[in-house]
Amino acid sequence: MNMASTKYRLQDVAEVEISGVDKKILDGETLVRVCNFTDVYYNWAITQEKAKSFLVASANTREINRFHLRKGMIALTKDSETRFDIGISTYIADDLEEVILGYHCALITPFESIVNGKYLNAFISSRYIKQYCANSANGSGQRYSLPISVLKNMPILLPSIKEQQAIGGLLSQIDRKITLNHAINHNLRARRKQRRSLFSLCRSDAVNGNVSRNLEAIPDHSSKGGEVRRAA
Repeated sequence: MNMASTKYRLQDVAEVEISGVDKKILDGETLVRVCNFTDVYYNWAITQEKAKSFLVASANTREINRFHLRKGMIALTKDSETRFDIGISTYIADDLEEVILGYHCALITPFESIVNGKYLNAFISSRYIKQYCANSANGSGQRYSLPISVLKNMPILLPSIKEQQAIGGLLSQIDRKITLNHAINHNLRARRKQRRSLFSLCRSDAVNGNVSRNLEAIPDHSSKGGEVRRAA
């Protein structure tokens, strides 16, 4: 595969906007769910299922039109207390109904004819861009921020769109595998905990002579395991 890449600035391949949507509920505004800093920071991808747990707030029509999250977009942390917590990105994996991006974050809308969103999310997650963000941040001590000019001038290396799609798809498969493994591990821990509880119960019954307890009344939580985050 020919992996020759062309260097662009982010503003050449995507639209970049800074969100100022807060967490308040105001009269006269529309209720929405807000994808906040921590939602971006802790997720490789945001899905419709994940968005169900987002905070409810309100927004005006202009904010909804500008920051409504749709499949293929990328959200990025813009402000934080350390240099190394900014520039963290997540891929919007579904068209999210009534979900908008909250403040301290930037919204990146790729030009689909030039750049694949999954690839761009992965590239922004690279050490190369993490160092760029850390070196370019404004502030000191209490707060660091990425100005819009820094975001727009972020260097982006792009192979052909076909190669981007292949790379983005591969990384999504890896992410799904990692997420599934985490869920399985969580499920196994739940099973072990249940077995320990059941063993303690049986031992107590044996000691007390109560061997007729209806163990079927014990709920089986093993299938709940934990939410599996489905990446794009």
